[in-house]
Amino acid sequence: MKSCYSNFTASFFIFFVIVVKASAQDTIVVHYGGHHPTDESNVTHTTYLKPAAVIIPASMILYGCLKPAMGGIRQLDDDIMANIKANHPGFHTKADDYLMWAPTASIYLMDALHIKTKHSFAEHVILDAGSVAIAGGVGFVMRKISHGIDDYTTQGTKFPSGHTTNAFRGAEIFHQELKESHPVLSYSGYLVAATVGVLRIYNKSHLLTEVLAGAGLGMLSSKLTYWVFDKVKYKKKKN
Repeated sequence: MKSCYSNFTASFFIFFVIVVKASAQDTIVVHYGGHHPTDESNVTHTTYLKPAAVIIPASMILYGCLKPAMGGIRQLDDDIMANIKANHPGFHTKADDYLMWAPTASIYLMDALHIKTKHSFAEHVILDAGSVAIAGGVGFVMRKISHGIDDYTTQGTKFPSGHTTNAFRGAEIFHQELKESHPVLSYSGYLVAATVGVLRIYNKSHLLTEVLAGAGLGMLSSKLTYWVFDKVKYKKKKN
């Protein structure tokens, strides 16, 4: 039982490493005409929604959505929850309630400390609000649909995990804002977000599928927000 629990924890942080590697593939820069990289005539293509950037988070959502059709996914969910209940019946913490906001708060902390980021404070507010709206809207629909499916209600939990969604939503923004000026620091938000996901399971509040789907939704909501924001921003510049 303990070995199963340890293997699960290790697997979750392996997933964190995979997410970090995938997130490093979402920007390419193309220069035209032999100009110096600082030349304003250069064209920068930020491909937030290219396959390499979305395959990991999309796969995590798909994994959760396949639960009603695949008994192995349901069994793994139940086994992990039974394992944690047996080995840590009294474990409970409210740390995840606060940690889920840490990546988002860190973005505004960067603004307060005048640390270089990709966008301004005002733009951060827009990006933050946009990702909240997308994640909240899609998450609400997913919960309404899954509530009517028995496979998602047997443990009394909800699909997907809202805490994990919010944590990874903020972590993705934090990464996008700092990956050019502070590349190593930019990945720290994912570690915090992964911790939130683990704690949701330790607290018996969510199953593995719910946490993985929440992580995928959070990352995709922020990527989509950036994609829309850039489309609108550069369209205005052309006009």
